[in-house]
Amino acid sequence: MTQPLDIATESKTSWSDEELTSAVRAYLGMLRLELQGASYNKAQINRALREGPLVGRTKASVEFRMQNISAALYELKMPYIAGYLPARNIGSAVKEKMVELLRQNDIGFLTAYVPTADGHALSVQVSTLRSQAYLKMPTGAKHPPVVLKSSANYVRDPAVKAWVLNVAKGTCEGCDHPAPFIGNDGLPYLEVHHVMPLASHGSDTPTNAVALCPNCHRRCHYAKDSDEFKLRLYEKIPRLKLEVPEPIDAGTYESIHIDPN
Repeated sequence: MTQPLDIATESKTSWSDEELTSAVRAYLGMLRLELQGASYNKAQINRALREGPLVGRTKASVEFRMQNISAALYELKMPYIAGYLPARNIGSAVKEKMVELLRQNDIGFLTAYVPTADGHALSVQVSTLRSQAYLKMPTGAKHPPVVLKSSANYVRDPAVKAWVLNVAKGTCEGCDHPAPFIGNDGLPYLEVHHVMPLASHGSDTPTNAVALCPNCHRRCHYAKDSDEFKLRLYEKIPRLKLEVPEPIDAGTYESIHIDPN
């Protein structure tokens, strides 16, 4: 068996495509388990790699390689393993290589998590995510970007919408009444409302989103007592966090139509 290299020697040794592929496959295996809510042991997987396809590599170098993979997934707007924060300041060539290997190793199961400004695509992705047995609370985006067309739509995180709808379990979080009907996807129909509007720089996160029946949703937007109703939502739902609105330049946004969902 090849003897492990010391750090000084290893730092001068490029990783082969076979080694990188082994790391990517191990990473995706862990990510699948994490997204399914299953437990796994990163230390054991690191050790198994160093005793097998990555023999001669150090524990730290394998950990850093996993962070490289996280950085590539972050670049693709896809979820990554919480315990492997994306590595900073990695070279563009390394990132491009990681992206290439990820695409070669079946990352289709992550497509539903990619934020989108397309309303139809968002609905399809949300239905896909809601059909999973487990959906962990997503990070979302503090400042979702805007896509300008004839009108503008915010880029929405499908995992945030799916998680909020699943937590509601078919019951309006405003009035506590069951969803008024079953949607085309076979699931109870509720609408996700951002308590601090995205147009006021509210976040697209679970701590700023609630699942409401259409009546309560329109109440938030158009009722005379909408402010009082929103205040009751903050008091009633523990996960909600009050966000401070930021001023909007009316000249920039006056022609923007925001989807209330």
